[in-house]
Amino acid sequence: KINQLPLYCIAFLCVSGFSLSVADLKNISLPPDAFRLPDGYTLEMVAAPPLVQHPVHMCFDEGGTLYVTNSSGDSRKAPAQLKTPSHRVLRLVDRDRDGVFDYSSVFADELPFPEGILVHKVAVYVGAPPHIWKFTVTDGDDVADERVSWFNGGSIGACYNDMHGPYLAPDEYFTGAREAFRSSPCNSEKDSGTEEE
Repeated sequence: KINQLPLYCIAFLCVSGFSLSVADLKNISLPPDAFRLPDGYTLEMVAAPPLVQHPVHMCFDEGGTLYVTNSSGDSRKAPAQLKTPSHRVLRLVDRDRDGVFDYSSVFADELPFPEGILVHKVAVYVGAPPHIWKFTVTDGDDVADERVSWFNGGSIGACYNDMHGPYLAPDEYFTGAREAFRSSPCNSEKDSGTEEE
């Protein structure tokens, strides 16, 4: 089943942004050349509005819950968004286990523009420049109640090619990408992003 996850992600991203009902979305036909799938694979919708409106990134946890960074639609420049962050992380659950998400809740809010998400062990990491935030739940209600700046990039540029990730590499190291046109060294131990968990 793990090799089917990218197809779920593609289907989710392609159709979840439309402002239509779920019934309408199920009847959308795509051009036959829009996707090329290997034999034995299918492409199906797994989430739609109102569960999620503007998905940006997503990551599954080990139980199949999908964490999605959801844009508020705010397109102001970075300094303005940092003053009043409005993006969120949603938590999507397939409660009846039929392969389609049927429940959505806000996991975390008031984020600057999200540039990546990673669920690892008991935490959710979100790249929202200039930080990578670590979110955890301590009271069992599925809403993040601890938010820590796990990595501080120190500065942010005027456009959103600043920091992307984090991603989990095959060697279990966290990786990411950063723009190549500006110097922003991280010299302190606090900014190293090192973690023992």
